[in-house]
Amino acid sequence: MEFFDQLSMPTVLKRRARSNRISLRVNEEGLRINAGKHIPTTEIDKFVLKKTAWINKQWRKYELVMNEDGCLHLGELKPPEFFENNDLESFYRNETKRIIEGLLEIHNENNEYGINKVFIKGQKTRWGSCSSAGNLNFNWRLAMAPTEVIEYVVIHELCHRIEMNHSKEFWRLVQEKCPEFKKHKAWLKRNQSRLSI
Repeated sequence: MEFFDQLSMPTVLKRRARSNRISLRVNEEGLRINAGKHIPTTEIDKFVLKKTAWINKQWRKYELVMNEDGCLHLGELKPPEFFENNDLESFYRNETKRIIEGLLEIHNENNEYGINKVFIKGQKTRWGSCSSAGNLNFNWRLAMAPTEVIEYVVIHELCHRIEMNHSKEFWRLVQEKCPEFKKHKAWLKRNQSRLSI
């Protein structure tokens, strides 16, 4: 795991007995790598190396928004103080687009879900949506939510490419890729009124 020493943030590798995949998460604590117990270290190294650009982009977000005490504000993303109010929506739109694109690189590698286009919109009642044509829409306010919550929304919409409904099979697919989805879903419901400017 010598490659991990070259990364610019703290890195933790967690092995999971019941998993056969590799996933990455970047937050204020650094990079967390979840990998199946039987996945070779060399394969993990190659996966992380391939995602280095995305990892560094995500980490820069936290370096940007941390205050002097090293603490993060609600939603993990606070715009720089020099932004004027009328620029805030544009700031969050750009951040949401960047984060979503990075998550899709991980969860939709080689476009296995057949995604056509991705749009960042200002829906009032939805965090994301998926069309039968393979277009995904995401709410620009998602940038104010924790990364793991945004990841849940991305996985939710990708699973709709397989099940265009909210059947038991759909939720089984979501849980398979996001075991803590209920917690993230509840977070959105609990904090939706606070994700605004």
